[in-house]
Amino acid sequence: MKKGIATVSLSGVLADKLGAIAAAGFDGIELFDNDLVSSPLSPREVASRCADLGLTIDLFQPVRDVEGVPPERFDAVLHRFRAMLAVIRELGAPVVLACSNVGPDAIDDLDLTASQLHALGDLAAKDGVTIAYEALAWGRHVNRVGQAWEAVRRADHPSVTLAVDTFHMLSRGDDGSALAGVPGDRIGFLQVADAPLLDMDVLEWSRHFRCFPGEGTLDVAGVVAATLATGYAGPLSLEVFSDVVREADPAVTARDAMRSLVFLEDQLGVAPQPPSPASIDPAFLEVPGSPAVPPLLESLGFAPAGHHRTKPVTWWRQGDAHVVVNDGDSPDPALGVVAAPVSGVAERAKALLWPAVDRTRGAGEAHLPGITSPSGLHVFVSAPAGDEDDWQRDFLPVAAPGDGSWLGLDHVAVAVPPDRLNEEVSFLRTLFALQAGTAEEFMEPHGRLRSRAFRPTTGALRVVLNVEESVAPASGITQVAFGCTDVRAEVRALRSRGVPLMPVPDNYYVDLDARFDLGTELVADLREHSLLYDRAGAGELLHAFTAPLPTGFHVELLERRGGYDGYGSAGTHVRLAMQRSR
Repeated sequence: MKKGIATVSLSGVLADKLGAIAAAGFDGIELFDNDLVSSPLSPREVASRCADLGLTIDLFQPVRDVEGVPPERFDAVLHRFRAMLAVIRELGAPVVLACSNVGPDAIDDLDLTASQLHALGDLAAKDGVTIAYEALAWGRHVNRVGQAWEAVRRADHPSVTLAVDTFHMLSRGDDGSALAGVPGDRIGFLQVADAPLLDMDVLEWSRHFRCFPGEGTLDVAGVVAATLATGYAGPLSLEVFSDVVREADPAVTARDAMRSLVFLEDQLGVAPQPPSPASIDPAFLEVPGSPAVPPLLESLGFAPAGHHRTKPVTWWRQGDAHVVVNDGDSPDPALGVVAAPVSGVAERAKALLWPAVDRTRGAGEAHLPGITSPSGLHVFVSAPAGDEDDWQRDFLPVAAPGDGSWLGLDHVAVAVPPDRLNEEVSFLRTLFALQAGTAEEFMEPHGRLRSRAFRPTTGALRVVLNVEESVAPASGITQVAFGCTDVRAEVRALRSRGVPLMPVPDNYYVDLDARFDLGTELVADLREHSLLYDRAGAGELLHAFTAPLPTGFHVELLERRGGYDGYGSAGTHVRLAMQRSR
């Protein structure tokens, strides 16, 4: 399909936007009126610039408040529309977007709306231009796609068509079924945007929180599929408004936008890519080497399990928990995962424009492709145990690897800058098909923390994305959680080896007893072991945290009981207060 994007979806001046759009590989643009009005380029010069860049101008937008107008004021609308058509002629745009009226004096009369659209269609037809009529989600009287289609149907003019906008439809509760009965040749344009599900005024939601497909939670693919099923064959064009894109580098935004359309086409089966892995599990945590790391790992109960065949890398193990220490060029912690096929994941990452980690691979070593997330997190992909691309095959085992009792990596928490959150969500969803949990928000001593957990449909990987809105936000991996079967025993072992644990205020246990009525003995036991506690249904969570470690993150030890599946959200504010106070 022809791929397009609205110039309003990028920051900067028009000339910069056009260069970024072309460089990202788009076929065409929607030209936003403000971008043209504020540009020193004339409409003819804009058209020439686009042609030089290999871009078509597919739509000019928007024409506002041109229907449902009091009859005595419609002549002024016609004058305004004629002037705009003169500009459109010079641009060579075949379609103009007309938005439903939002004015307080708009008339609630669908026949009047239809007749005025018909009159505008007569003017447009003289210039070979098509009007695409859009129901704004906050339109005064026309705010649903069904109403807009009825107006177009009654207008009964070949130059008056329906505009389909995924955000306006989905934000109003419509889905693809709302397009049933609409012929494809009566849809003049398709605009695409995603968004997180928020309970707020729809206009504010639209202006500040739209995002590209794969970054939000709306059923964008469902609406686009329904549009294509009508026979629509026009551009697939992105129109995104948000605080993030208004401030981001237009080249970065254009690349993210193109990636989202590749992902959307993959979802639709229009241009299939290598599939996301059917299952994904945690494999190892990689940390940069330093003199402080080996003593730290020993104090946590880890022991060397192997040395890399060709690189200055050591594998440490504590039960089923694995840490790889890289004494080479590895400035930040990284995450290893098990997903198959390894080559398919690498190919999918390349198709979706996710950057590969630059690394050398010796003869006979595991493929272990690395992909860099927008926040800078490196993710290395290993094949399952026993496969030739199993990461453990690259290590020569030591004589006595040690036993240990940890169950493995339960989850990692990654701090993401606010302006990279949408991209990070896209990384987890489009590449690995991780599903998002409920967004949560916590107050902390000097700001707030926004948090959301992601996990696959099949597999044990858990990644928690955190946005720290505070005076000193962290970055990268901030917390690593390991599972165990007896957290009390593990706490005693850590204390015996001198590992500093996060203290828990006594007030927490007073409140805990009030909330759960655990009994005096259990509360005293939790207090003695500095354990936090949570319960959901028949499930329980007991967990403890270390103080900040030389690696830059905290270690959490947790014991899940009875199918507990959460992260102890009820105690997060206590953890944040204690961790920030040290």
